[in-house]
Amino acid sequence: MTDSRKRRKAKQARRDARRSRQRDETPEETPLVGEVRDAIDSGDPMELLGLAAMVIEVAYRDDRDDDERPGLDGLVESFIGVPIPETTALLAVLAEILIYEDTLRGQCRREVAARGDDLPAWLSGLSDLTIERVVRMTHVLGDGDELLIGSRLSDGQPLTCAVFVDHNYYSFITDAFFVPTTIDELVDLATRSNDDPDTTFVEMSLADARTWIEHGIDFDDHFHIEDTDTWPACRPLVLWLASLMPEGGAEYEPAQSSWPETQALLDKFFASLMGQPFADPDHRTLLSACIDENNCDALRWSEARLHMNLDWPFGFTEYHGSTQAALAVPDLLRAYIPFAHAQSGIRDQLTAEALAAIDAAEPGYRESVLADQDD
Repeated sequence: MTDSRKRRKAKQARRDARRSRQRDETPEETPLVGEVRDAIDSGDPMELLGLAAMVIEVAYRDDRDDDERPGLDGLVESFIGVPIPETTALLAVLAEILIYEDTLRGQCRREVAARGDDLPAWLSGLSDLTIERVVRMTHVLGDGDELLIGSRLSDGQPLTCAVFVDHNYYSFITDAFFVPTTIDELVDLATRSNDDPDTTFVEMSLADARTWIEHGIDFDDHFHIEDTDTWPACRPLVLWLASLMPEGGAEYEPAQSSWPETQALLDKFFASLMGQPFADPDHRTLLSACIDENNCDALRWSEARLHMNLDWPFGFTEYHGSTQAALAVPDLLRAYIPFAHAQSGIRDQLTAEALAAIDAAEPGYRESVLADQDD
């Protein structure tokens, strides 16, 4: 069953639970009970963990978006009010992964202890999950990083989480998923199958990983773009893993060029044969604005960032120069990017991909500039 289908069933299950209380139906009739039973019987911890996370995420959204829905408090209350093994299993998961909800976690723990149901070893020992290591998969152009977080359940079962941090969107998380394998196996497989000379794998401290993840989740609440099959459905699990890592890590530091460095580079460019045709104040202003929109990185230009860069008037709101200079921005970038990549040692293939991105974005860019001038 796909995660999106499970998510829909989780929402339906919560609606059924409310109707059940109103009509005195037996709890076994709700779809969620069967889903939990199947998840436990599968022997795969992620089946139950993923289902619980999706139910929590729906409740979080109810708390944020709909005051008439029961939210997290109502969710826990409904599980406590139905004393069967399936809700005991859910309460055991919630008792660990409902971080920042100490009162609800305490209620869940007391209820699980009072029932005394027989739980799988990995579930009864969920609080003893350990984080082993974090490996960061990174690319030379810096669009984003994938954090591979290796953990192990108390019974020895491995669990590795992959979290993608998108630096083009304020370094927030745009996707995450879990795989039931060790991080060593996953990194070894990824390394052997990697044929991209611009992608590397580096160790990352647990404290830094926690800081990146918590920052990414904070920003995701404000700038969320699009759901994937697994995100934000697994957000409660990712946040829980982060809470098990040490605090005090360093935030992500983009490869920004300082203002003096950028100005010196622009001086060099506009004095070169490639830059001389654009050596006027308007072109310099526009190129400076492009660099600002390129994460203030004057030396590395990716396809993704160029498409964002040429989304007029994004990044050019303070420009009041000539339309002719604005229309020349694609040609200006075609001259500047090979120059910049030569300074930073970026491969010719990546430069070619950047130039192709300019070609693809140029028609829409020109249309937007002209339409803006008409307005």
